[in-house]
Amino acid sequence: MKKKMLTIFALTLAVMMLCTSCGLSGAPAESTPDSSNSEITVGLARDIYEIPDYTNTAAAGTKILRLSVSMGASDYGTSASGMMFKTFVDRLEELSDGKMVAQVFPANQLASGTDDIVNGLLTGAFEMSEVGQANWGDYTTAFTPLNVPFLYSSNETAYAVMASKEGDSMRQQLLEDTGIRAPGFMYLGMRTITNNKTEIHSPADMKSMKIRVQNDPTQLSTFEDLGCSVMTTSFSELFTALQQKLCDGQDNPIITIVSQKFYEVQHYITMLNHLPNISLFIMSDAYYQSLSAEEQGWIDQAAAEASTACYETLLATENTLIDQLTEYGVEITYLTDDEYQVFADSVSKTWGLCEQTMGTQAWNELLTQVDEIEASQN
Repeated sequence: MKKKMLTIFALTLAVMMLCTSCGLSGAPAESTPDSSNSEITVGLARDIYEIPDYTNTAAAGTKILRLSVSMGASDYGTSASGMMFKTFVDRLEELSDGKMVAQVFPANQLASGTDDIVNGLLTGAFEMSEVGQANWGDYTTAFTPLNVPFLYSSNETAYAVMASKEGDSMRQQLLEDTGIRAPGFMYLGMRTITNNKTEIHSPADMKSMKIRVQNDPTQLSTFEDLGCSVMTTSFSELFTALQQKLCDGQDNPIITIVSQKFYEVQHYITMLNHLPNISLFIMSDAYYQSLSAEEQGWIDQAAAEASTACYETLLATENTLIDQLTEYGVEITYLTDDEYQVFADSVSKTWGLCEQTMGTQAWNELLTQVDEIEASQN
């Protein structure tokens, strides 16, 4: 029943967002894909909900969990990640009857990089945060299964793997390697590739193209296999790097392309769908173990329901964003099955790296589970 209600809530919100302008300005004439469309709105509704101020209004004795997130305040409750955080905040308060609440600090106010986030959690500077799958390379190999290129054929397959025993195993390894617990996760869609040079239909079209890639060994290897020149500009500097043509393109899911306005300086999007984009919802295990069993239960349930709400919102809104990008003037390329297979066949070196990192037994178990999930979906 709870899952059904979350689905209804997410779909209702999506309809509401279609009817509300987000107020984003168009791109400058010199960088807009089609300057005649410079007034077209791209994005979902914003500023619908205000982040609760529990720090100043919570009753005496209330346990306040400080939650550091990268999301901007205006996205709270609207985008997939914003729905994740709002659902967690609301459900934690409801489940605990106000005895425990989560105070959201948006826009990296408390910490901005993985090292700062991990240190902040372990030292008790704040209680919860989120870190993407590709940012754990210096701490653990737990999320190598998520970084295997061209393994996951769809949102549904990638989400099902993360929500399965395979995902549980990844989170358990994270806990053992780092002392960080992940009671939930944000699924934000399949990663696509943007550039400002040409449509991409094959690896040959990407040869020598300078692509910004996340600083993860597997993801770097993927784009090197595809013939690209790779660079690892920080995410906060990526828009400027694209705008100044320091790099030709980058890869991110549609939701990020929109939220960061990359479409203003990138004319082409190829639905490469080479990797899922997942961010782990995390907290220090030491803090978690300091809580009562009842308090742990509130966090676990709220995080699980928030993970579901995030995914359902992503499914309900992603196509809307794609339609808006098309209307704005961005050229969106969908690969044929044959074209996709050429890409997949080009990354055998990276698959070998993944198998070596995971170990052959774990690697084979992953491939088997993906096959079983896809067979059950057909």
